[in-house]
Amino acid sequence: MTANGSPEQDAEIDASQTLEARIEANLDFAKTVEQRPSETIQPKREPVGAADALARLAELSKKSLSQRLISGATLGEGGMGVVRLAEQVSLGRSVAVKTLRPSEDARDSSVEQTAYAALRALREAWVTGSLEHPNIVPIYDVDVDEHGAPVIVMKRIEGRPWTALLEDPDLVREKFSTQDPVEWHLRVLLSVCNAVHFAHTKGIIHRDLKPDNVMIGAFGEVYVLDWGIAVSVAPDPTGRLPDRAFATEIAGTPNYMAPEQLEQDPERLTPRTDVYLIGAMLYELFAGQPPHCGENVQQIFASIIQSKIEYPQGFPAEAKAIAERALARRPEDRFEDAAALKAAIEAYLQHRGSRRLAFRARKSLERLLELMTTEPPSADRSAAVFNLLGECRFGFRAALEAWPDNSAARQGLDKALVAVIEAELSGGDALAAQALARELSSIDPALTQRIERAVQERAAEDERLRKLADDYDMQAGTRTRMALGVAMGLTWTVLPLIGALVELRGGSVSYRAIGVAMAGFTVFGAVFRYWARESMSRTHVNRGLSATMAVQLVVQFMLLGAASTIGLAPQRVMTLFVLTWTLTKLLVAVWVERWFITLAALDALCFFVASGAPSTTLWLMSLTNLAFTLAVVRLWLPQQDRARIQERRAEFRARTRKLLLGVTQPEPAAQGTDEGLSPEN
Repeated sequence: MTANGSPEQDAEIDASQTLEARIEANLDFAKTVEQRPSETIQPKREPVGAADALARLAELSKKSLSQRLISGATLGEGGMGVVRLAEQVSLGRSVAVKTLRPSEDARDSSVEQTAYAALRALREAWVTGSLEHPNIVPIYDVDVDEHGAPVIVMKRIEGRPWTALLEDPDLVREKFSTQDPVEWHLRVLLSVCNAVHFAHTKGIIHRDLKPDNVMIGAFGEVYVLDWGIAVSVAPDPTGRLPDRAFATEIAGTPNYMAPEQLEQDPERLTPRTDVYLIGAMLYELFAGQPPHCGENVQQIFASIIQSKIEYPQGFPAEAKAIAERALARRPEDRFEDAAALKAAIEAYLQHRGSRRLAFRARKSLERLLELMTTEPPSADRSAAVFNLLGECRFGFRAALEAWPDNSAARQGLDKALVAVIEAELSGGDALAAQALARELSSIDPALTQRIERAVQERAAEDERLRKLADDYDMQAGTRTRMALGVAMGLTWTVLPLIGALVELRGGSVSYRAIGVAMAGFTVFGAVFRYWARESMSRTHVNRGLSATMAVQLVVQFMLLGAASTIGLAPQRVMTLFVLTWTLTKLLVAVWVERWFITLAALDALCFFVASGAPSTTLWLMSLTNLAFTLAVVRLWLPQQDRARIQERRAEFRARTRKLLLGVTQPEPAAQGTDEGLSPEN
């Protein structure tokens, strides 16, 4: 740690001071940064040794092109020329130099032969040099040596002929990190189309397109080579470009030739001739050999003229359609130009990717169909079915997104959806089937009717279950049910109590009094039932309780009539009433509220006591009905009412506690006075 701070902070301060010193020493730099920060700042001093390089370049300028090159190893030889590696001293780079073969050199040949060979080599260089395109080898310079032979300097390409890569898919995978060599080769062909179409826009026809004349660089660069027999469709005033009008001899590679190349009619040579040759390369990519093969010259020429090409089994259908059009015998039946052919190949590439996605999705579809036919319905099967359906959906939809017209993907998706729809219909889930049906591209009307019928049945069943749930909802109409129960309980609590008091004073309860009480109770019940008819008729529970009450009253009237007929004492009739209450509450406990079994047990106890001690009957009747009233309030008081009562109880207890403890609310201090703010207050 330093006196000023950490080492990092000191380093930042030193760097800042150094930068300020540099800015002060270079005012132009500061001005540029302030006024024109987007401009490039050029160094004022040249690197050490630059003057020596300029002096050597001045000396080289006095020498011929061939003298400015340092020849190296031979890179390749052709029928007319040889290509050697060389160093271009002026730029310090490796180049390829093409010259005539020694046997064709002017020293060993006639003047006419030498001139012809030189002219062909130069014209190839002139044609190539006129086509500045990323997929055509750049020509750096052209000259003649001391013997009059051409010296053509071009870019050195470190790579392999396309033919070698077509024959070795593993090399393509390894060198260019691709898992799909076919797609890689198709993209090479697209680059060839680019170069050829560019040449066509310049009026140049190649005439010798084949994999041997395509070079693949170390990083996948594509170069179309060997423009030696190319012709120009328009005359060249400079005389450098070969005129199509003089292309009266057969030229090209027989395995790939278009029919018009044998006709020796220059006017028949058009850009569609190159389209044919590109189609021949497309054919070779999938067939593994050129389109025109045979055991002898006659067979090969017949294949060229007829152009009835056989496609091996497994040749992709869409690629075959493209190749058939490109290899049509009549030029007017082919693609109009290389750009149109390229567009077709690009579409095929896109469709090919879509087909591959659909193919993978079909694997999931097969597993889905197998699972649905072999596994019995279960929760595990349902989960597996929807997982596989998700895979099918994803794969087929991705395929359709890449190519909306992929009928195989659409059919596969529909097949998967229909299979799961059938399963959902069988399993009773009509809504799931209806949701899946919306994803179908087309649907069988019969299936639509089945789904609609199943949805309607499901809706009807749901409505039935909803009504049933509402009908048996114990919370519905509880307030009315409680009010009726309290009214009944209090009535039958008070009436027997009055009778018991009458008996205490020496009186007795007659049949007439019992009948009047029951009649009054019946009228009261009927009025209450009419007033609360909507609530009491709303649910099965309330309707059942109303019917139970009515049946009990009818039974009691029947007992009263029978007892009076046989001369049974009135107290015994009321004892039988307690028995009917016991039975009624048992029934209610069975189908409505189990708590009623306690009330039924109390009624049964009272019945047995009253049977042995008739004088206690009225007191016991009042007791059981009071218990019934309290139980009804406890069981059927609505939750919100119970919560409100509890809140009020809590408030009452709080007020009572304050009153008992002598706690009162302090009066608010007077605002705006010193007394209200004093410590004493």
